[in-house]
Amino acid sequence: MSEVSKKKIIVPEFQAAKITDEMVQKAHELAGVWLRRDVHWPAISEPISQIDIRRWAFYSVGDDNPLWCDADYAKMTIWGKTIAPPTFLYTIDTTIVAPGLPGIQWIYWGTRWEHFKPVKVGDSITARARVIDVKEKRGKHVARFVVQTGEVIFVNQREEVVSRAEADVARIPRGRSGQGMRGFEDRKKEGRAKYSAEEIEGFRQAYLNEERRGSTPRYWEETREGESLPKVLKGPMTLVDIMSFYAGRRSVYNPLKLAFLERERHPKNVYVSPETGIPIHPAAGHFDVEIAHEVGMPGAYDQGWMRINWAGHLVTNWIGDWGFVRKLNVRLLLPNLVGDITWLKGKVTRKWVEKGEHLVELECWGENQRGEKNLEGSSVVRLPSKDPSDRFTF
Repeated sequence: MSEVSKKKIIVPEFQAAKITDEMVQKAHELAGVWLRRDVHWPAISEPISQIDIRRWAFYSVGDDNPLWCDADYAKMTIWGKTIAPPTFLYTIDTTIVAPGLPGIQWIYWGTRWEHFKPVKVGDSITARARVIDVKEKRGKHVARFVVQTGEVIFVNQREEVVSRAEADVARIPRGRSGQGMRGFEDRKKEGRAKYSAEEIEGFRQAYLNEERRGSTPRYWEETREGESLPKVLKGPMTLVDIMSFYAGRRSVYNPLKLAFLERERHPKNVYVSPETGIPIHPAAGHFDVEIAHEVGMPGAYDQGWMRINWAGHLVTNWIGDWGFVRKLNVRLLLPNLVGDITWLKGKVTRKWVEKGEHLVELECWGENQRGEKNLEGSSVVRLPSKDPSDRFTF
């Protein structure tokens, strides 16, 4: 090995950016401005195909519900064709609306979805996005960070607003800045979770016996406040699960030449390994432990919206083919690491009638193998009613 190759690679200062007052001020100035959406990928507006919905349901959600995956089955439902799961529009726009703050890491915090119409095979959806709030915060894990809240409006080919999403993204400096995230040292020391053969068999049984309401209507009159939803298991999470999530999105981060060209446009957002000198998109922390540690995570971790998908899976299993998810509000609480499991749980908290619709509110949450909540949220769903005046049409 030459003397040159033995020298420690010096990472440019912008790779260890700190949050400054000037950065925060510029972030505030972008609030309310409708933004171009080619930082993560261009909005996809061509007609949605059966394979687009099935790919998302299978690979990104881990849901084999025939309502999303089987065109012949879907034709026999009240929808008349395949509809998309309530989180499918992540494939049109990430909902990451966090411009500015160059060199500061994105950590996804949660989404508040509101759906007005179902998304169906053949629809063409476009998205508009803007920042609607910027807040500077301090916490026990990070001394100083910024939360940017974005609004994304999704419109179909008939100029109908089908959905609206508000998403929170925490902007947290990376480790070498001295302002990075701390407080997960115990998880780092523990390493990847391990399970006995008996525990793995328990997970197997949970998957084999997963309950789905399916074609049997769940009538509003039959629900009661306080009743529990059947649990849904996700995990133990592997790197394959994370890569499948990427594959299901219809797009991934740019590779090879295209990655270097992207770095030309956004040089301060690139992570450079101090060990190898190789520049890489900072999202690689989802499967690269070195980068995960620089972000402040104990190990390789999920894309935050993976768990929001899982909350949607819990809800749609319960409502069945006849229900519709009006709202899905999920906040992420703890890192979800490779090897972790998540039990999705929920219960009915309220039911009412509004403008002819029979609505039910659900509380939902996720628990890992330690019994810790790694997500919490709520959902409002529309259910069919035995009342002949029920307005169950779009």
